[in-house]
Amino acid sequence: MKIGIKFCGGCNPVYDRGRRVSRFREAHPEHEYVTTDTNAICDIWMVVCGCSRRCADTKGLKAGRDIVLLWDEDSFKRLEEEAADAAPEVEAGGSDRRVLYLHEKARWSRVMTSEDVRSFAVLTGDKSRLHLDSHTASRAGFERPLVHGMFLDSLVSAVMGTDLPGSGTLYMEHTTRFIRPVYIGDTIEITVEFASFQEWEDCYIGMFQGTCRNQNGERVLSAVCSQMMKKSLFRVEAEESEQTDYDEFREI
Repeated sequence: MKIGIKFCGGCNPVYDRGRRVSRFREAHPEHEYVTTDTNAICDIWMVVCGCSRRCADTKGLKAGRDIVLLWDEDSFKRLEEEAADAAPEVEAGGSDRRVLYLHEKARWSRVMTSEDVRSFAVLTGDKSRLHLDSHTASRAGFERPLVHGMFLDSLVSAVMGTDLPGSGTLYMEHTTRFIRPVYIGDTIEITVEFASFQEWEDCYIGMFQGTCRNQNGERVLSAVCSQMMKKSLFRVEAEESEQTDYDEFREI
């Protein structure tokens, strides 16, 4: 579980908030903790107040389960008891539901290596010398051997299958545009954004926009992808009016 931790301004603390949070983390090392990014989407946000006024600002915090205000030892103990006693919230289908927010983004960064290219060539059987031989690449007008375009495309798929929407999503359709060559040694940032969705009885059909940029900030790949997200595994947080016609995202 991902737990965000936010402290109040500390104008009148009546206990050592930092030490109490450290004790909580030591007692629950199984969780992932976020302490610096208040834009992160967490399962729970712990808002740690210094006194009973509980005046910490919770506006803008996004939590899949709850935002919990803590202000004294008793409130920490109650949270710990609930964490120990409560079973994970399970929907029909046997899994926690991943909460998605419209326009949420996920980013990965990866350096392209010669081992990546060779491994992809062996795995797929695409042993074109354009990817493996400097002389062939030069004759084709490139600086050096190219990284497979479909390898980059698969990284967009990896972000969607792992982070956004996440495990359990079903890839339905995609359109990809390859814009610039990518070479071994380039650092590629992959960004996926949840752009729009349609809601059905048992699932959401989400449209996601994928972009890859090199270390110079140049766009090398753009993709539009649709994903089926079963309601047993996912829940979308968005206003009904924010559902969008997919035709608006066909051009990339």
